[in-house]
Amino acid sequence: MSFTAKSGFAILALIAAFALTLASVNVQRVGPELAAYGNMCGPRADELCLEPVLKGGFPFAYLFDRPGISVERQLAFVEDQLHVGALILDIAIYFAIVLSGVLAVYRARTREFRDK
Repeated sequence: MSFTAKSGFAILALIAAFALTLASVNVQRVGPELAAYGNMCGPRADELCLEPVLKGGFPFAYLFDRPGISVERQLAFVEDQLHVGALILDIAIYFAIVLSGVLAVYRARTREFRDK
């Protein structure tokens, strides 16, 4: 396999990893992280109202709802809190999975043509 073929597979896998990571923001769940959704709670109505926060991303959540700044219970890249470390980790995981799949298919196809 030539260098250009390897780099082509890597670029293809990286593009697919970015797309899959961005699409995974639709995998949303709530909690256990807490955020302040108000400030009139408690017996004297002077404490923060802490509730589980909405987060998105798979396998690691990388986008967290920021109540008070963004539309509550809706995730948006511009308004909400982005955890860059988790985003990079998700991209790396998807990259490894996609690259492994692409290389497995390539090896199977070249072995098939070699046997003929």
